[in-house]
Amino acid sequence: MRIAISCHPTTGGSGIVATELGIALARRGHDVHLVSYARPLRLTEDSGVTFHEVTVVDYPLFKYPPHDLCLANKLAEVVKRFDIDVIHAHYAVPHAISAIMARDITKRRAKVAATLHGTDITLVGNQREFFDLVRHTMNECDGITTVSEWLKEQTLEIFQLEREPVVIHNFVDDSRFHSQNRNPFATSGALELIHASNFRPVKRIFDVIKVFDLIRRKVPARLLLLGEGPDLEPARELVAELELEDIVIFTGPCAHMAEVLRCGHLFLLLSDYESFGLSVLEAMACGVPILASRAGGLQEVVLDGETGLLCPVGGVEQAARRAIGLLESGDDWNRMSEAAARRAHDVFGKDRLLRQYERFYETL
Repeated sequence: MRIAISCHPTTGGSGIVATELGIALARRGHDVHLVSYARPLRLTEDSGVTFHEVTVVDYPLFKYPPHDLCLANKLAEVVKRFDIDVIHAHYAVPHAISAIMARDITKRRAKVAATLHGTDITLVGNQREFFDLVRHTMNECDGITTVSEWLKEQTLEIFQLEREPVVIHNFVDDSRFHSQNRNPFATSGALELIHASNFRPVKRIFDVIKVFDLIRRKVPARLLLLGEGPDLEPARELVAELELEDIVIFTGPCAHMAEVLRCGHLFLLLSDYESFGLSVLEAMACGVPILASRAGGLQEVVLDGETGLLCPVGGVEQAARRAIGLLESGDDWNRMSEAAARRAHDVFGKDRLLRQYERFYETL
């Protein structure tokens, strides 16, 4: 099958999911083309995916560069040149609307599939300035998927669509994210606590830092903060205010997540909500127990008390107390580490979810 994928190239979950999907499909023999304004972090030269860069016109008439129109034109060009069967857009705006324009430009030579990832529905799409556009876009798509049952319910409740989305959970690449050769729990040094995100307000990075501050008073630990985004500098300021500079490390975007995660002892994601939580799944696959919010699709990934710990949003003291209890018990930690890796691979393994995507494409 010939597939064009359109996505954000940034470190957020939607771009990572789209990139990993493209790579995995290419390795299964599909002809995959990824279209974006920059090469995604995980898309290497030897991935088997053809990358097409969107050039945004800088013309004095436009106050803001017309990225969406340039994306639509590039997608139409790729469809015609490579006889694409399916354009798979990740994120409703701008990728799905640009894909629909490309489909129409090329006289419907390709079908349009859209995967909704969360904030394109609950945040951006729910704003009055975008609502009608997003609803029209989803109804015009030939097929829609969501990454969790929770997001499917949110989408139907907010937009009252003409068709139900298909739920296809995010997957993990078992060949890279696994618990083999990971650091053992018993260590003479500080335990590694990890958070990875795009540092938007919804991620509640300040809660992550405050929880860590309580944990490190009882358990020798350091915190790795992976990623970048609007709350990065305020997070640095809070770390300085709490005098944690020596044990909180800001790494920026990470191109080798699996290697970092295999050194971890607890992964923290305390967001207001997550549509799924791909970083949580990748951590689980590496045998890292999770400390997360009991919110959104995270409850479909993390089993409380079995593969991780779920706490109320904003419950800093409760989260810290439960984390300390886990980190002080080697037996409990080992049990949870093994259960996390087992669930990640058994339920969210790559091959199983890829077959679901292939069947979805075939129905279009």
